[in-house]
Amino acid sequence: MRFGMCTDIATATRDRVEYALLERIKEAGFDYVEFPLMMIDTLSDEDFEYLLSELKRLDLACDCSCNYFPGRIKVTGLTRDKKEIDAYLDHAMGRAKRMGVKKIVFGSNNSRNLPEGESLEQGYDELCQTIHESVVPYCQKYGIHVVMEPIRKQSGNILITVKDGWYVVNRVHRPEVVLLADLMHMMYNEENAEDLREIYPLLHHVHVCEMDRLIPEDGFSPFLTKALGILKELGYDETISFESKGGKGPDSMKKALAQIKEFFK
Repeated sequence: MRFGMCTDIATATRDRVEYALLERIKEAGFDYVEFPLMMIDTLSDEDFEYLLSELKRLDLACDCSCNYFPGRIKVTGLTRDKKEIDAYLDHAMGRAKRMGVKKIVFGSNNSRNLPEGESLEQGYDELCQTIHESVVPYCQKYGIHVVMEPIRKQSGNILITVKDGWYVVNRVHRPEVVLLADLMHMMYNEENAEDLREIYPLLHHVHVCEMDRLIPEDGFSPFLTKALGILKELGYDETISFESKGGKGPDSMKKALAQIKEFFK
């Protein structure tokens, strides 16, 4: 199993790389860092090359990336533009490939949320069409998988629960498109942790944090204990990332990592 740390919640500098955070992630002992793809896409060529050099210096991998699409690029609704989507994917996923990314998280609620008046059925039709016509070809081009992320009902209006994610991945039915479980979103949705058993065959990535994006460093809440216990029982052995704030002190990330590694022993 490999453990990572997302940077999108752990830093206030979400439009650029916080190199001090990368140092702390490496020092804490994480296997990889998970950057927002939409931020990586916006870096200048010079800044991107510098990031690559720093990752090499730190010997820090980038197994996964999050925040697939920026909100300005719509993947549902009548305003979606295939040329715009394709141009973004070619550039962003090309950079992801150079970083060694193997999985990209497709949450992007501001990109995929349905416009007012559009039915859920039509939204799923459009989302799956975008995946087939644009996402899958660029996954194939760059050798990257996309993991569909269900997002809590407070932030999204399509693909909310892990069972919704199961539906989309099965409907798309492509090996390049698999599933993520974000345990915090499951808590906000009041989903049953036992649902992880049903979706497990398609599960290839997990996001972990407590409510309010707190990093679990002093034990786990009852829901996380149960959900992680189910994953352990089922033999989950892929990637798990903390998508959380940095914690209460300088050793918080190290404590959180040690705790989850001990749990999965």
